[in-house]
Amino acid sequence: MFRLVRSMGPARTHGPKRAYRPMHTTTGEDNRVTKLKMHISEAVADGGRKKLQALRDSDLYHECYEWGRRQAISASTSSDGSQHTGARNAAAIHTICYALDAYTVFATRYEATPISLNQRSTQGKTDFEQAFLRQIHAKHRNDLLEQFHATFQKNDEERRQALLSSLSPTLRERLSADGVIKGVADQMDRIGGESLNTSFIGLSEAELLALLDYLSSSSGTFNIINGAAMAHAYYGEPALQSCVNFYSTTLNSAIDKLCKHPWFARSNITVYKGIRLTTLDEPFRTAMLREAYQQKGWVSFPSVLSASCDENSSYARTKFSEGYGLECVITMRQGLYADPFHDIRSMGEHEILGPARQRFKVQDRSSMTVSDPQTGTVQEVDRYHLRPAD
Repeated sequence: MFRLVRSMGPARTHGPKRAYRPMHTTTGEDNRVTKLKMHISEAVADGGRKKLQALRDSDLYHECYEWGRRQAISASTSSDGSQHTGARNAAAIHTICYALDAYTVFATRYEATPISLNQRSTQGKTDFEQAFLRQIHAKHRNDLLEQFHATFQKNDEERRQALLSSLSPTLRERLSADGVIKGVADQMDRIGGESLNTSFIGLSEAELLALLDYLSSSSGTFNIINGAAMAHAYYGEPALQSCVNFYSTTLNSAIDKLCKHPWFARSNITVYKGIRLTTLDEPFRTAMLREAYQQKGWVSFPSVLSASCDENSSYARTKFSEGYGLECVITMRQGLYADPFHDIRSMGEHEILGPARQRFKVQDRSSMTVSDPQTGTVQEVDRYHLRPAD
């Protein structure tokens, strides 16, 4: 979920602030990686969903994955760090396969019609919201609204008022009429004053649904949104991102609005992000962070940045046994407190969402101990401390 960018001194200071330059080719990329990317692009161009699902079940997919696993095992004994070709290729295979896996689930709930980056640059926000509403399946839309009904009831009065004030007046009235949210008139009377003016920050229906689905503990939609962004930015695979452009653009719009909302917005906040390491990507990702710290480089997050503002809720502590063996302690300039939007199963994780395409400088490294319930032992976890680079 991060990429190392080395500091090159004054020669690069002429570039625009927050410049983000995706890596469209990977040095030393193996032909297996190239072939997998080519087949994904062809499948998307030739109809998308069914061919991508067939590719996920193909011999090529399994051959690439097993080859990547062997490369990672070999790289784990090397001292070459992120310059190890096998480590880079294994991480590429892992990320692309992870995104393809997630797409097959996503495509059961959305049409996922491709929208290229060129098309995205020419379309307005309203166009994407309409595309979102056309592509989400009716059952999934209803499931998310039922989830929001339970969420709304679970929150206390202050948080319910915050939720209401975050919705556009049109959406608020529609959800009230449909029985998704109740007691709207009384709640809005209590809010009063300037909080009622939501014309510039009120979420549309598409934005609300995108946010709810990304935060859902059952749909797994965050996997494809994050995975497609990483596959494109790190390893030059744009086709899967084109299938979710309608969604990620709508989600980013919702996050931008809520980062300006007086109740949800957070600034200069410290968050704790557990990083999941697998056999395939651990050698490369750990080397990237270590080198970013040693060489005064940056790490960048191409997707939405999600972490907890509660140190004890970091996945490095709560899900260590599931592979979250590393932690980033990140100071974000802006974010939104998303907990009131969570479903009732995951509410209480105190999640902060930050905008996509943020860059951070790795300023320090430390460690912490966590309990591993599976082994009954105490384990040491590396922590990297990140601050905004832009």
